Amino acid sequence: MKASTPLWIAALLLVGAAGAFWGAGSVPVALLCLAAVAAVVALSGVTRRILGALLIVVGIAAAFSGHWLAIAGGVLVVFSGGLQVALGGRMPKIGMGGQKARTHDPETDLWRALERGDDPTDDRTPGGPASNE
Repeated sequence: MKASTPLWIAALLLVGAAGAFWGAGSVPVALLCLAAVAAVVALSGVTRRILGALLIVVGIAAAFSGHWLAIAGGVLVVFSGGLQVALGGRMPKIGMGGQKARTHDPETDLWRALERGDDPTDDRTPGGPASNE
């Protein structure tokens, strides 16, 4: 299983919970779930685990409203929060999944120096004093 899979599962659980709360008439809790989707995707590490713990508390509290949709939404929020607490440290932050460490490529550096107008074959450091020949 890829590291990003639990992240998207947690986000989809929160979207489903938002729909359930909206159907139960708990619009503020539904909006909280939608905001939590953005937070789950944007946060990482310890802050994502703290968010997961808060979502567990919110899910349990919201499930006690008595409506069957609210109970279903509360269960989804609790599962999403539990997933974040358990695997939050291993889930990637948004935009970090495809990034690679940049390697030093001498040929690319030479071309960039030419684009800047520098002479890449000159032994002087860029920005150094010009020699009077």
